[in-house]
Amino acid sequence: MNIKFWGVRGSIPSNLMTQNWAQHFENLMRDFFASGYRSADQIELFMSQKSLPEIGGFGSGTTCVEVIRQNKSLIIDCGSGIKNLSDHLVKSGQILAQDEYHIFMSHFHFDHIMGIPFFVPHFLKGKKIHYYSVQKDTEKIVRNLFTKPTFPVTYESLQAEIYFHSIRPYEKHHVQGMEVTAYRLDHPDPCYGFRVEAASKVYAHAIDHEAVRISQSDLGLDGGLFKNANLLYFDAQYMESEMKTKEGWGHGTCDRGFQVAANFGVQQILFAHHDPSSDLQTLCEYKKKAKMILHERFSELSENSQFKWDYAFEGQVVEI
Repeated sequence: MNIKFWGVRGSIPSNLMTQNWAQHFENLMRDFFASGYRSADQIELFMSQKSLPEIGGFGSGTTCVEVIRQNKSLIIDCGSGIKNLSDHLVKSGQILAQDEYHIFMSHFHFDHIMGIPFFVPHFLKGKKIHYYSVQKDTEKIVRNLFTKPTFPVTYESLQAEIYFHSIRPYEKHHVQGMEVTAYRLDHPDPCYGFRVEAASKVYAHAIDHEAVRISQSDLGLDGGLFKNANLLYFDAQYMESEMKTKEGWGHGTCDRGFQVAANFGVQQILFAHHDPSSDLQTLCEYKKKAKMILHERFSELSENSQFKWDYAFEGQVVEI
């Protein structure tokens, strides 16, 4: 499976202001010359020594993830990042060949649904869009997004055929050659993570998860989301030091993510749902702190050469 992250922000789309980007590029140029480089043909070498987010940031779109296997895919959540996916379908011409789309909804906070009206297949005749959710009011919520005066196109005028499927937690659902199971997350409003399995590989999606429950005994059935996951996508909107004022908000930390990874045999973890107030510099500092936390508190992970971790960025693709 290939997992592509079209939006990794939380709460609301957020990015650097124009003046901040200008300062960032000025700093990169200063760093280029301070590192001893002088000519244009050295730019590629300079950039190769930095991570993509250090150069271009982590992205601005809110949660949208695509899971792809053998030219079939499913989508998890419709934050503003789904506009990036929609643009890709149009520009690549893939939208002409793909007639069915399968979307799993974790919950309905606005940052996870705001991109729905901008997903182009809704407006095209011959397309079929399937929504899957544990919650019963999905159709009502989607319909209300296509309502004047807040959106110019009404639901009744959409050209695509739209279907709504109610799924039950802890039961496997076969979609696009993959098995998808919903598990309850720690969030103030009902929210579900998804375990996607195919060909003995596992992707675990745990965004909007405060991780109040971490051990198998506390999680019960919900621990099945994490067990031996090849890739865990985990909410780390905050640092642990911030949780005194963020308790009950439904978002986690890298500390809790590392502990879950250690408890459940996770092979790789990506931290996401980046806070809209966290600019590029802040997120880079979070990564430095996470590295220290990993080495100081989770030696069993840091000493495991097979274990990988990072902070997710928009457009990132991970193969498992």
